[in-house]
Amino acid sequence: MSAYPVTVEKLFLTADQLNRYSGEALTYSVRFQVPDTKESALQLSIPKVMDVEGYQLPADISEDLPAIVEREQEQVVRIVLGKSFKRDEWYQVDVHVRIHTTLPIDQYLIAEAMLVNGKAEILASESVQVAVYGKSKSLQYLPELYYNDDFTSRFLMLFESFWKPITKQIDQVDAYFDPDLTPPEFVPWLASWLGLPIDTSLPIDRIRTLLKKAIMLYQYRGTHRALQTYLEIYTAGNVEIEEQRAKNFVLGRNSALGVDVALGTDNHPSAIIVKLQLAEDELERNQYSKEMYHRKLTEVIRAMIPAHTSIRLICDFEQAA
Repeated sequence: MSAYPVTVEKLFLTADQLNRYSGEALTYSVRFQVPDTKESALQLSIPKVMDVEGYQLPADISEDLPAIVEREQEQVVRIVLGKSFKRDEWYQVDVHVRIHTTLPIDQYLIAEAMLVNGKAEILASESVQVAVYGKSKSLQYLPELYYNDDFTSRFLMLFESFWKPITKQIDQVDAYFDPDLTPPEFVPWLASWLGLPIDTSLPIDRIRTLLKKAIMLYQYRGTHRALQTYLEIYTAGNVEIEEQRAKNFVLGRNSALGVDVALGTDNHPSAIIVKLQLAEDELERNQYSKEMYHRKLTEVIRAMIPAHTSIRLICDFEQAA
């Protein structure tokens, strides 16, 4: 390890697969911010049991820049960050490799990416580990005489490579039912299971929050609490709801009560006032005028309250500070 201070904020290294078999391909992706130093370089060190088959550089960067340097137990893909790279800008480099077919036992191969300056001092460093299996995992289900049969092992490894994405999905199937973890394309599907109407124009984080609150919204549907919670999530604004209720209850000989009569003075039966304080960014995001947004929210509120309730909606749009 280097004695120099190492930070990873300016450098990220990932592999497209963390489990591979001998002979399979692998892609390392390095995302980095160009240092504000002269003669800096990006280096990716990989074990010698991997062969570099190609790389993908950012647009407008010459493809003859990378150089491969051989060392004792590793090879280094080195890219000098010259004039083609702008200082403090972010770039990504993908390196495509293939694992040798002569690994008889399981191995854990470590690749390391580094940003170095002209004095070979390490400015940032990060590593990633990939497990490489030398034999098929399915051999454990066959008679012992097949365990050392190379042809059977490689034959089964072909099928395991094909099945791996499906197996990975099955192992993580519980995440598809979690509003925070399910992929964006599965969010409408998950909402359909809950019978929750989804406005696809909403940002994905708001839809996920609505899904997490779905049970509460159903339990308190038609109430002040459910409506306020829904509008706060839907609009990301401040919501104030005022219910028109009686302040002076007087019932005498000539008084009559009914569905068209509200208690008190200057009251309206079954009426609410909804006041919203919203950022003007909401209009830009939806590409709506204030009148269009007002009509849209009125429809949203109408679907959340009893049918006989009347609405007065006030929307106040404020510029961001």
